[in-house]
Amino acid sequence: MSLVKKHAKKIPEVRKLCLFIVTCALLSGLHFLPSSTLPALAADSQPQRGAEGYYGEKQKITTSAEARKTFKKYFADKDVIIGEVVEKEFYFEADIMDRNKAVIDKVIVDKRTGRIRSIY
Repeated sequence: MSLVKKHAKKIPEVRKLCLFIVTCALLSGLHFLPSSTLPALAADSQPQRGAEGYYGEKQKITTSAEARKTFKKYFADKDVIIGEVVEKEFYFEADIMDRNKAVIDKVIVDKRTGRIRSIY
């Protein structure tokens, strides 16, 4: 009986700790929820770029013409020029230039996934 009385003061602290651990566990799992269960983006938030999303086509790119088309879609809202598209073993590469034809970025698109990224 004296053991229960001795540790009775620690029960609220243990409850708070358990509640904190459970809350953290639940919040850390939110990124696994399907997007249909998450709230929709506000109307004034950043718009989607169509079916390809923010990083490219999400499909195989087999020719330099397809790569150029993908780059043009991705940079459609930017005032840039797409340079020559060069085929490499696993990706296509292109220089992105401003109006003065100064190179401002060098980008690649993965042949297998259609994902675009900067390598500059």
